Amino acid sequence: MFKFIILVFVVVQCAAQAQTVKYIDNTDDVDKHGKYFVQLLELAFEKSKEQYGSYNLEPVPVSMRQDRLFKSIETGMIDLMWTVTSKPREKNALAIPIPLLKGLIGHRVLVIERSKLNEFAQIKSIQQLANYTGVQGHDWPDTVILDNAGLKVERIVWHSSMYKLVSSGIIDYFPRSVLEVIEELERAKDPTLVIDPYHLIVYPSAIYYFVNKDKKELAKRIEFGLREAIKDGSFDKLFYSFPGHFKAMRDIPTKDRIIFNIDNPLMPESALLDEKALWIEPIQE
Repeated sequence: MFKFIILVFVVVQCAAQAQTVKYIDNTDDVDKHGKYFVQLLELAFEKSKEQYGSYNLEPVPVSMRQDRLFKSIETGMIDLMWTVTSKPREKNALAIPIPLLKGLIGHRVLVIERSKLNEFAQIKSIQQLANYTGVQGHDWPDTVILDNAGLKVERIVWHSSMYKLVSSGIIDYFPRSVLEVIEELERAKDPTLVIDPYHLIVYPSAIYYFVNKDKKELAKRIEFGLREAIKDGSFDKLFYSFPGHFKAMRDIPTKDRIIFNIDNPLMPESALLDEKALWIEPIQE
């Protein structure tokens, strides 16, 4: 009986000491990548468990726009989220500067209406592309980046309507990350939409984990865990085995594409662009 009481006490004490982290659960049909970020987060906590102790990851199933996510971090509604970094965003929350998608969020193919394939084949410069109209989220950093490059960009609130605007001919193209586009088109099930095979827009960009600015120890733990996963290869194993990533590597070669390299005026100085192990170059055939 005495041993049982001690065992119960130890279990309760360990549970009480476990670090609880609330994160935005957006693993719905809109964001298939959400599952990858959750798995990577779990990996980072496992890799840091010996150093930092036990943990409990608690999903908060709330759907909201990117600008509101930062308010949730500031108010303490959630402890952690993942999104594209930018200078303004790093003023509002503490970024963990490990690019979770190895920089491929800034490698953009163009989704167009099938009947425009021949027309887009004639585009040879960024100046020519500027004669056409693209679409992005109104609060996405990518909108500012494309606009800064001289491209015409319509700002839309709802992601679900963007592909419809392209298929209807109202918008000419929708730039999407090579890692997002295949699964998004599979969900859209619209045979009039295709990936333009002629061009690739490339700019430095990264999705980071963000935490409240007061939670520096949490940020240190996650960065420690991610770096341990990078060192032992488990980060890359998860990244390359994720279905959407595997399809992108297989089905979207960049050989023979015209690459438009553009600047990202929003990229923070904290970005570790010189750490080659954190980034990969455009996908080659």
